[in-house]
Parts: sequence; C-alpha cells; structure tokens
Amino acid sequence: MQLKRIELEGFKSFADRTVIPVQRGLTGIVGPNGCGKSNVVDALLWVMGERSAKALRADAMEDVIFKGAEGRAPAPYAVVEVILSDTRGQVVEAGAELAVGRRLFRTGESEFLVQGRKVRRKDVRDLLMDTGLGVRGYMVLAQGKIDAVLAANPAERRSVFEEAAGISKYKARKLEAQRKLEGAAADLARVEDVLGEVARNVRSLRYQAGKVRRFLELRDRYRQVRVEVALAEAARLRADEERLRAQAGDLEQRVTALRSEREQAEARLRSLRREEETLRQRHEGLREEAARAKERAAGLEERSRGLEARAGELEHRHGAECQRLQELQRLESEQLAAVHALEEERGRQEAAHAHVDAALTAAEAAFQGARADFQTARNRMEELRRGLLDALHERTLAQNALTAAAERRSAAEGGCAALLRRRSDLAAETASVAAELAAADSELAAAAESLSHRESRAGELAETAAHLRAELETFTEAAGTARQRGAEARTRLLTLQSVEEELAGLPAQVRAALRRLPEGVAGLALAGVRVPEPWDRLLENLLGRMQHALWADRRARRGALRGGCFDLFFPSGGGPAPVHVAAARPLRALLEGDPLRCDALCSRLGEVYCVDSADEAARLAEAHPGALFLSRDGELHGRGYARVGLLHGEDAAGLLARRNAAEAAQSALQSAEAEDAAASAAAGKARAALTAVEEQLRSLEGDLREALAARERAEARVQDCGRRTRALRDETRTLEHEQEQLRAAAEGAAGEEAAAAAQRDGAEARRLRQMVDLEHAEAQASEREQALEQAQAALQEARLCGERYAQELRHRRERCGEARQQVERHAEERRRLERETGSLLERVAALRGDAEAARAEVRALLGARAGVEQRIAAGARELELAAGAVSELQARAEGEGARLETLLSERQELALQLQRTELARQEIVRGVTDEFQQPVEDLARGLGIAAAAAPDADAYAALAAEAAELREKLAGIGPVNLEAVAELEQQEQRAAFLERERDDLQAARANLLATIEDLDNRCRARFLETFEGVQQHFEGIFRRLFRGGKAELSLGGGADALDAGIEIHVRPPGKELRSINLLSGGERTLTALALLLAVFRSRPSPFCLLDEVDAALDDANVERFLDVLHDFTGDTQFLVVTHNKLTMARCERLFGVTMRRAGVSLVVAVELSEIPDTPAAAGGPGASRLRGGDLPEDALAAARFSGQDTPATA
Repeated sequence: MQLKRIELEGFKSFADRTVIPVQRGLTGIVGPNGCGKSNVVDALLWVMGERSAKALRADAMEDVIFKGAEGRAPAPYAVVEVILSDTRGQVVEAGAELAVGRRLFRTGESEFLVQGRKVRRKDVRDLLMDTGLGVRGYMVLAQGKIDAVLAANPAERRSVFEEAAGISKYKARKLEAQRKLEGAAADLARVEDVLGEVARNVRSLRYQAGKVRRFLELRDRYRQVRVEVALAEAARLRADEERLRAQAGDLEQRVTALRSEREQAEARLRSLRREEETLRQRHEGLREEAARAKERAAGLEERSRGLEARAGELEHRHGAECQRLQELQRLESEQLAAVHALEEERGRQEAAHAHVDAALTAAEAAFQGARADFQTARNRMEELRRGLLDALHERTLAQNALTAAAERRSAAEGGCAALLRRRSDLAAETASVAAELAAADSELAAAAESLSHRESRAGELAETAAHLRAELETFTEAAGTARQRGAEARTRLLTLQSVEEELAGLPAQVRAALRRLPEGVAGLALAGVRVPEPWDRLLENLLGRMQHALWADRRARRGALRGGCFDLFFPSGGGPAPVHVAAARPLRALLEGDPLRCDALCSRLGEVYCVDSADEAARLAEAHPGALFLSRDGELHGRGYARVGLLHGEDAAGLLARRNAAEAAQSALQSAEAEDAAASAAAGKARAALTAVEEQLRSLEGDLREALAARERAEARVQDCGRRTRALRDETRTLEHEQEQLRAAAEGAAGEEAAAAAQRDGAEARRLRQMVDLEHAEAQASEREQALEQAQAALQEARLCGERYAQELRHRRERCGEARQQVERHAEERRRLERETGSLLERVAALRGDAEAARAEVRALLGARAGVEQRIAAGARELELAAGAVSELQARAEGEGARLETLLSERQELALQLQRTELARQEIVRGVTDEFQQPVEDLARGLGIAAAAAPDADAYAALAAEAAELREKLAGIGPVNLEAVAELEQQEQRAAFLERERDDLQAARANLLATIEDLDNRCRARFLETFEGVQQHFEGIFRRLFRGGKAELSLGGGADALDAGIEIHVRPPGKELRSINLLSGGERTLTALALLLAVFRSRPSPFCLLDEVDAALDDANVERFLDVLHDFTGDTQFLVVTHNKLTMARCERLFGVTMRRAGVSLVVAVELSEIPDTPAAAGGPGASRLRGGDLPEDALAAARFSGQDTPATA
C-alpha cells in the first residue's frame, strides 16, 4: 500500500482545493515560516481520526476550517482526502485505490468517508488497522514527538511498539471483552436481586389470590341486588314523570290561547307606533329645515363682512408693492455701473497673467534639461555599482568554496585517522563476543532440557484438570437441573395447598356451610374419594356442579342447610350391580376411598363405563343405549347424546384433579431433592480433586516460569552475542567503505581548493577596476546634481508667481459674476412686483361683488323662514293625537301580559318538577353505570333481571337493606388486587425465566474470561516477536548514525510482557553515560530516529511524514541520517518538511508552500528528477554532495520557497 495523493479544501490556510501528488522516494515540503507547511501534517493526522484539537494546534475542532482572509470569505466546511494504492490487496482488491476522507461543517457536523460513502471513525480505524497508519502510530514524526520518545517513561514507549506489533486490534477486542465481562457481572447481580424479589412477590400473591376470590363472590351478588334496586327506583320515578307530563299538556293549551290574543293586540300597537313615528319624523324635519335656513343666513352675513375686510387689506398691500417697485429700479441702475468697472479691472489682470505664464514655460524647459543630465550620470554610477557588487559576490563565493574545500579535506583526513583507530577496537571486541557466545550456547542447552521436562509434567496435570472440570460441570448442571425441578414442584405443591386451604372454586354458600359444618354433615362428598388421572378431570366434568356436593349421614340432615342451593349425598345402601360390558370397566371399579361415598356417586351417575378410545365409546353407546361411556381422551357418549372436549381447559381445576396433582408434585419434589443431594456430593468430590490438581499446576507453573525465564535469558544472551557479532562485522565493512570514500573526498577537496583560490584572485582584480570607475562617475554626478537643484529653485519661483496672478484673476472674475447675478435678481423681482400690482386691483373688485351677492341671499332666506314655522305648528298638533291612542292600547296589552306571566310561572314550576324527576332517574342510572362501568340495560340482561313495574315498599326496602349489607362486607374486605391470580402466574413464569438467564450469564462470563486469556497470549507472542526484531535493527542503525557505539533495548525486569516498559540503553563512541537524559540535543534526536527507523524496518508503514526532524542536527549528522533514510525509500514513501539545504538537495521532488495572498496557502511542485544535469536526475550517490552551482536556475528558484538564497551552503 502506498500514498498517491493528498487533497485538501477549506482546511486551515488551504482555502482552495489543493492536490499534492506523492510518488515513491523522498519528497520535500519547503517554504517560509508561517506559510502552511505544518498544515499538511495536521491534515494527515486529522483525516486519520485525530480527535484532539490541541494535537492539531487549535483551540477547538472548528478552527481547522478556513476562517477567511483579505478578499476571501470563510469556507463553509473543511475536507481532506488521502488516496491510497493497495498493491498487495491488504484492504481492497490488489491494485485498486482506497479513498479515505473526513469532512467538518461549521455547524459542528463531522463525517468520515471511505470510497465516498459515510462511515464511522471506528470503521476507518478498523480498516487501516495493521497497516501502520493511524493517529497513535509512527506515521507522522515531528520534532516534538522525536524528543517525546526519549522523554517518555518506559511504559509510555510501549505504544510505538504495540502499533508496530499490530496488537492494537487485539487490545481493542480485549477492552471490549472486559466491558462485556463487567456488564455480564452487573447483569448477573441484577438477575440475582430480581430473582429474590420475584420469589417474595410469589409468596405475597398467593395470599392475595384467595382474597380476590372471596371479593369476586360478594361483588357479583352486590351487583345483582344493586341493579334490582336501581331498576325499582327508576320505575317509580318514571310513573311520576308521566303524571307531570299530563298536567303540563293542559297548562300549555291555556298559555297558547292567551298568547294568541296578546299577539293581536301587539300588532295593532305596532301599527299605531309606526304612524306616531312618521308624524314625529316629519315634525323634526320641518324644525331642522328652519334651523338650516337660519344658519345659512348667519353664514352669508359673516361672509359678506369678511369679503369687505379682505378687499381693504389688498388695497393696502397694493400701495406697499408700488413703493418697493420704485426702490428696485434705483438699485438696478447703480449695480449696472459697478459691473462695468469690474470688467475693466479683470482685463488688466489677464494681460499680467499671460506674461507670467511665458516665464514659467522657460523655467520648466531649463529644469527638464538639467534633470536629464543628472539621470544619465546616475544611471552610469548605478551600473558601475552593480558591477562592483557582482565582482565582490564572485570573490565571496570563491572564498567560501576555498574555505569549504579546506574544511572537507581536513575532515576527510581526520576521519581516516579515526577509522583506523576504530578498526583496531573492533578486532578486540569481536574476539570478546565470540567467547561470550560459546558460554551462552552451553547455558541455553541446559535451560532447554529443564524446560522440556517441566512442560511434559504440566501437560499431564492439565489433562487431569480438564477431565475433572468436565466432571464438575456435569455434576453441577445435574444439581442445578434437579434444584430447578424441585423448585417448580414445590411451587406447584404450595399453590395447590393454598387453593385447597382457601376453598377456591366453591360457591359461596358451600364455603359458608363448610366453615360452620352443621351436625351430621362431613364435608364435601368427594373428600373421601380418589380416582387416577385422567379420570379425575373427566369425573369432575361429568359431575358438574355436583362436584361441590356435601356428604351427610342421612337424608334428614337437609334441614340444617340454609341460605342457598346445596347438593347433598348420603349412604344409599348400594345399588344394582353394573351390567358387564366387554372391553369396558365400570366407573365404580376406578373409584377408591370411602365405599359409601363411591356407591352414592355411582348411584347418582347411573351406569357409566370407562374405555380407552372415543371410537370405542361411541360404538358401545349404540350397543348399550341405557349406559354412558366415558373415553380416556375426553369424550362422553350415550344414546342420542355425546359430549366432547372434556379435557379441554386448565389442569387441576377440581378437587380430585388438585389432589392428584399435589401427590404428583410431592413425589417429584422428593425425587428432585434426592438427585440434587447425589449430584452435589459428586460435585464436591470432583471439586476437591480439581483443587488438588490445580494446586500442583500452580506450583509447577512457578517452576515453568523460572525455567522459561532461564531459557529466555540464555536465548537473549545468544541472540545478543550473535547480533553484536553481525553488527561488528557490518561496522567493519562500513568502516572500510567509508575509509575509501574519505580518501577520495580528501583528494577531490584539494583540487577544488586550488581552483577556488585562482577564481578568488581574478574576482579581486575586477573589483579594484570597478572601484576606480565608480569614483569618477560619482564626481560627475555631483556636479550635475548641483545644476539640477538651481534649475529646480528657479522653476519653483516662477510657479509661485504664476499661482499668485492666477488667484487674483479668479477673484476678479468671481466678483464680476456675483454683480451680474445681483442685477438679474433685482430685475426679476421688479417684473414680479409689476405683475402682482395688476392682479391685486382685479381681486379687490371681485371681492366687493361677492359681498353684495351674499347680502341679497340673506334677505331671501328671511322671507322663506315664516312659512316653515307655520307648518311646524300643524305637525305638532297631529303628533299629540297619535301619542294618546298609543298609550290607551299599550295599557290594555300590559293587562293581558300579567295574566300570561302567571300561566308561564305555573308552567315553569311544573317543568322544574318534571326535570327534577328525570334527573333523579338519570342519576340512579348513571350511578349504577359509573359504579359498574356498564349500562344498566346490559347489566340487567347479563344478570337475567327482567324490567317490571314499581315494586311495593316492603320489597324495595328489603333489597336496599341487602345492598347496604353487601357494600359493608365489600368495604370490610379492604383493597384487593384483582390481577393477583394472573400476576401470580406471570411471576412464576418470570422466576423460571430469570433462572435461565442466570445460567446463561454464568456461561457467558466463563466464555469471556477464556477469550481475554486467548487475546493476552496472542498479544504477548506478537509483542515479543516485534520487540526482538526492533532490537536487532536498532543497534545496527544506531552504529551507522553514530559511527560506532552501542545501543540496546530491554523490557522492565520481572514484569509481564503485556505490561513491561521499554528501557533504552545507549553508549555513543567515546562516552560512558548512565542515562539517556545526559545526551546532547543532536544525540537525542539521532537516538530517537534510530529507534523509530528500527520500528519502520521491523514493520514498514506505507508512508511517513517527517516534520523538521533535522532541525537539531549539524550537516555531518544530516548526511548520515539521509544515507540511512535512503535505504528505507524502497518500501516507504517519505515526505520531509524541512529548511535544511542538504535535505532539499537529496529530495527527488520539492513542493513549495507559499502565500501569494495573505492567509491563503499555495503549493508549487518541482520534479528535480526531471531537471537535467542534476545528481537527483542521475539518481547516483553524488546527490548528497550537491552544491549551489550544480543546480540550474529553475531548481534554484524552487528552492527559494524556503526563504534561503540557494539550496547549498554559501
């Protein structure tokens, strides 16, 4: 699996959609600080499921969404997607692509995507598990994480090893199994608690069920009596209603007649009132007409006086306007003279301004010439300065090259001497390791033999323990099954005994008789009779209500039974012997117990025979018409008669069946208790034997652990010696190869040193020549600058003079314009006054004409007013006559209304009596309906009570007294639980269900414990395998990075491999350190890198992102780190965020991250392998010696994204 590309949109500073393609090899990400390089690292962590905003350098998760910049609106969401190519088919089909994405909206909604479909974070984690990818893995190595590996305690370092070992999924499964185990334990405790509570409920419900049966009997009788009382009372009230309705009918006829007479009188009265209203309206209209005429006359007189006053005002205004017109004519002549004077002065100012403009043009021409001469001299001087800087830069480069070559030559010579000394040390160390290896081999053989003997003994004991566990489980299950059967039988027995004691199922009068037992009555007739199953239920069905019959010593005892209907059996002296019927047994042959009672029952039932099948009973009934035949499967046949389904219904419903069921339950209880005792005893023996074997196993396990530890120590010594031997051999070969490289480097550095010295001398000579030319050009530029300043001063003086004359000319023009505007305003006002003077004279004449017309109209209105007043007096006399007629008729109508009110009051009183009677009857019916939640009619039909006339007072009183007595008895019983019988059955079923649940939970707990143990074994094996692999690679990589030294890893002493911490022990060449905390910053970085790269070597990740891990390393250490990193590029893609030029030079491609607009990151790619004449394109090892002069201009421009001049040391 490998990374193909990263797609970002709206994530932090990447506002636009950005695609970063990734290929095999080493890819560099460069750019200035703050341009967004680390946002690429955050994007990879975020898409892989990082949930901590702090780890993403944010305060809240919403901060990863682009917040906007200058000219850019905030993004509505952030999305990151990585495209992986699964070449090996680890997750998808081989060769297919896998797209993993994550999207976050500003509303807080977040979603993960796989192949474009929404999934959960857990799905992404499970999908990439065992691939080396993940938030807590080693996919991203930042500078802080590098240091954290060493700063962490030994237990915290395990996370990297566990991720490499691929045991994360097992630990996740173990955690889930532990949660399920805790849940199962909690569920088991709850089930035990609930089971105890249910058992207590069952005991309480048995008592409540008997109380319910007594309550139901009293309630049924009370319902019947209550309905009879209600029906009697309702019949009495219904008769009263009929009587009141007849009286109401007579009264209604009288009211109707009187109301008709009153309506006729009211019609006549309404007619007279309408005539009166018409006369009144006409009278009021005449009065209003007179008032309007009076108001009109007054208004016209007022208007005429107002018009006269307005005419006087206009004559006064005409005189004032004439005076204003003469004043304006005088002002207009004066202002015209002032305008002519201002125009003459403006002409003189314009001539002076033209002379100043000519002088300004000449000054500007002189200034332009002087400036052109100065610019020419300045350009010459700048050209000479650039040449001088180029020569100085060339000399500096040559001097730097000379210094670097000398340093490389010195370093190469010193390295050769150090390598010679190290080779001699390695030879001595190799001999010492060989001796240690021989001693470790002999120790390993002895430890392996001891371990094999103990393992065989442990296998035998384990087989014995497994056999004993199986026996113990079998005995335990048998005991549990027996206890369950015993509990069921005990519950059944107690229920039957409770029903028997409470006399359940018997009629109330029979229970009452059994409680007081009159003299000569010996209980139920069936009490001394027994019959086997299923004939007990068949006999009960055949007897019907007679199964509740009592037994007396003679017939005369019947007089002692009162208060209900009773069936009574007594000795009959035996009956005729039954007729023999082939293939059938007489019922008497099946009856056991008191022979007198058995004979009495058979005498009542007649000839009854028992057969096995229904078909046989039907056949015999046809052959023997005088007998009844009862079949075992529940059918009764006689002549012309048959009854089927006698066994349909609940078991143990009657006395005979309950007695047989109780005996069966007692027998089952005794059998279950015996089985439980036997199984418990056998389980005790098996448990004791198992305890002894387990004790031996525990003792042997201690010996096994000691032997295994001894063998592991011996194997570790052998592996350590072998690893050290291989490391010494590899280091020797590496030193030989490095010695050859250092010799070649020293020779090349000497040649480069000579060439750089010659280049430096030539550059110095060119610099001196450029200095002389520059001094001459500076003197000439100084002279021309003085001439330019003089021309500029003259030009400034001319400009000031021109501006002064221009300002005066503008002032004169403004004054002239203002004078003309004033003359025009006065002329316009004069013309307006002339127009207004003429219109005022016309308006005065019109107003005086209107006043004369108003006075004439007033005289006409005063003449018409006298006629209207005569008409008003006549209308008043007619209105008075109409009012008298209305008053007389209204008095007659009021007398008839009083008589009608009296009749209506009587009718209302009668209606109230009828309503009270109906309400009383409805209240009785509603009371019964509300009490029994059923209509009275339905209750009467259900109880077989027929509706009748009202009963006499004595019968009604007896029924009411009985109802009151029954109500008191019901109240005396107190509250009852009507659902007690059904709840008892439900609780018993629930108890059985809870017992099954308890057994299931115990089995599930055992399975979970076994699963956790299996997962621990797998995790332990894979962790140890990975730890050994990392330990081997760690020492080799450490030696390569440090040019020697020692490094090893170890587990915390005495701890289990699942919990042991990781200890790191290193010794750089020439140092003796007791703690890794004493390492320098660069040494700590190299040590951590060695450890992480060893993890990569043990379990490679598809890709890795290194975020400025080379910041603490010098150039020599960076070179060695890059050499080691190059060996990993075959299996892993590396993305390196860096500012180091050596690292940039070794990359095959560069991605420059910059900000052309503030706050918005942009990615520019450069493929160095496609640029000709570069070591990266050639792919050779010379890429590590890349210098700034070896790269073309395009590569240098791409490298400048990091904010440096060149990608090599200057």
